[in-house]
Amino acid sequence: MSPVWFISHGAPDLVLRDEPATRFMKDLSLGPLKGLVVISAHWFSRELEINSAHNPALMYDFHGFPDALYRVRWPASSPAWLQQAVQETLLQGGLTAKPTQRELDHGVWSPLSLLDASSEIPLVQISIPAGMSPAELWRLGEALAPLRQQGIGILASGAITHNLRALGPDGSPPPAWAQAFAHWLEEKMGNQDKAALLDYRDQAPGAVQSHPHDDHLRPLFVALGAAGADKPARLHDSWDYSSLYMGSYRFG
Repeated sequence: MSPVWFISHGAPDLVLRDEPATRFMKDLSLGPLKGLVVISAHWFSRELEINSAHNPALMYDFHGFPDALYRVRWPASSPAWLQQAVQETLLQGGLTAKPTQRELDHGVWSPLSLLDASSEIPLVQISIPAGMSPAELWRLGEALAPLRQQGIGILASGAITHNLRALGPDGSPPPAWAQAFAHWLEEKMGNQDKAALLDYRDQAPGAVQSHPHDDHLRPLFVALGAAGADKPARLHDSWDYSSLYMGSYRFG
């Protein structure tokens, strides 16, 4: 069974900086994989879509960063066989993904240009339907899970805490609400408390402050669904810009 990952990708300029999370991603081996399905916090759509571009370019979906960030190149490949495998697996799970030609957003290339710098692992990105609830995203992950038996890993890219109005200087203490939310989330994941996780907005301390909008947490529910009975192993736990918790996890 290939693993499932949830990676907190942080700010776009993480690839240019020398932070604990940068070093962690550079050192992490994704292992031998035939392919990778990627779900990013930066592709929301009306319906489920699959990126059908075979050699997708990069999208620089941010502004105000150093010029060097806009010069980053990463030659991703998305072969037809992998796209077909994902399409067929989703169909078997009762879901249809619309083919769409699209560049890769920074939720994909920012972490993967560190995790797989030479782009050895072929990938395909699928979107997050904006109308899906956490429970529906969990079921989407369950529909993707059989790909793991084919040597295809599943990587969700988002953030454990994501409040851009609460960013602070590097090295400053993380806010108590962010620490409380991250601790609660890790505890519930470790206990596989699905009911609490799906109801995190009402149950978790600091939930609304940690995610004024929940776009960056939604990929986690896909990962949890794909993980099945596999419990998370925390791979990394630093903080960036004070309030961004860079927690990253492997399931299986």
